[in-house]
Amino acid sequence: MPRLDGRTHINLTVTDLEASTDWYCKVFEMVQVNDVTPPESGFRFRTLLHPASFASVVLGRPEHGIDGDAFSEGRVGLHHLAYHVPEREELELWVKHLDEQGVAHSGVTDSAHEAGSQIWLRDPDDIWLEFYWVNRDFFADRLRRQWRAARKSGARPW
Repeated sequence: MPRLDGRTHINLTVTDLEASTDWYCKVFEMVQVNDVTPPESGFRFRTLLHPASFASVVLGRPEHGIDGDAFSEGRVGLHHLAYHVPEREELELWVKHLDEQGVAHSGVTDSAHEAGSQIWLRDPDDIWLEFYWVNRDFFADRLRRQWRAARKSGARPW
């Protein structure tokens, strides 16, 4: 089975490349590692990398301006972007960091469905972001239940 290792990147179209670059570098402690304008793309792209995890955000600004409305998670497409933290206690460190940076956020909240805990915030383009910790025991139990039910019925579990 193909594997994923948890690292991710996402490409976000932004209205102000400088402001978004500054914000992501400050808030996520990312480092800008690339700034390119491929001729065929019509975009200027900046790649920002988190040095410890290699998670990255690629920010793009169309050369001819933004087309359409501002971001809304209520439209088809991206709802929000989430970054996993290894331990729940890490969320408290993120709260402290966000407070120090003057970034508005939800504080640590716990999921009503016992899946974990998270912090919600928005970037300069109002894109909804999340830092989250997964309650692995909850999800491991759910996977075990599916595996047992599939085994009982003779089906493949996944």
